[in-house]
Amino acid sequence: MEKKYLTIVFDDGPLPYMCEIIDLFNQYGFKAGFAVMGSRITPDTEHMIEYAIDNGFQLVGHSQTHPRLETITSERVIDELTTPINNIKNRFNYNITMTRLPNLCRDDNVLKICKELKLVLLGHGMKCGSDWLPDATAENIIKETLDTACDGAVACMHVKEHTYEALKTILPELKARGFILVNPDELFKIFSKTNLPYGVHIHNVNNI
Repeated sequence: MEKKYLTIVFDDGPLPYMCEIIDLFNQYGFKAGFAVMGSRITPDTEHMIEYAIDNGFQLVGHSQTHPRLETITSERVIDELTTPINNIKNRFNYNITMTRLPNLCRDDNVLKICKELKLVLLGHGMKCGSDWLPDATAENIIKETLDTACDGAVACMHVKEHTYEALKTILPELKARGFILVNPDELFKIFSKTNLPYGVHIHNVNNI
């Protein structure tokens, strides 16, 4: 069976079920990314960040407080994007080079700032059952994720209980279909994408 590769990056952590998601991925020899919010990194959640790092999962920026970046000043945009990256560097000695913008919201100015900050922007190259919604169901998450999974995709999911439950079905099925799930950095390397664009959303590495 031909191997296919994709990456899932989980937004809005650290939150409960983050460590459980990591353990589930480890069962299948898979990796993933976590796009973390700076404001959610507290003494009570630091262990989740450390657990991700210790297990070889990739951290991605996701702003400090999750605002609509296109509605705030340039100075605040810069602060929102750089504060969590700098804090994670200082607290965990971990370098973040990629970001997923909150809700993927942006305008020309936000993208210009991201380019100036040399941030690789991760998009959303699959449908995953709108798993950020409180009334999302594991059944719909499973169906949409499996229906839209494709080679080279950068998928977006969230650190939610119903997502964790859906992954119990999604991960073994993806493995049975020949997919290998990797960190974003590894996905780019596998596809020999070395000169990544800054300030441009990447939904699938085949489209770079």
